[in-house]
Amino acid sequence: MLDALLDCQAKLTAALDAQNADEILSASDALAVAVAAVRTTDGTVLPEQLAHGLQQAEAAGIRVKYLTAWNRQKIDRLAGFRGQSSSDTYANLRHRR
Repeated sequence: MLDALLDCQAKLTAALDAQNADEILSASDALAVAVAAVRTTDGTVLPEQLAHGLQQAEAAGIRVKYLTAWNRQKIDRLAGFRGQSSSDTYANLRHRR
């Protein structure tokens, strides 16, 4: 059971690296199913597997933070091209109509 979870984590990390939204969604759904399956089992977990799983989760989290910052920079640049600050981009939508 835990092997399937670790495999799903690896696929999610690969999808994040590829920046492929469809693969990220698919891998996220598969990971959710794997997590639910692991929660319902009473099997023992080897410390090495647990450590590996935690490392993979941290690696995926780092990638998500990187992609979030990268997208924020793109939004800021696009807002700058329009002569707006990025905080103004979404905050005052009603006032611009």
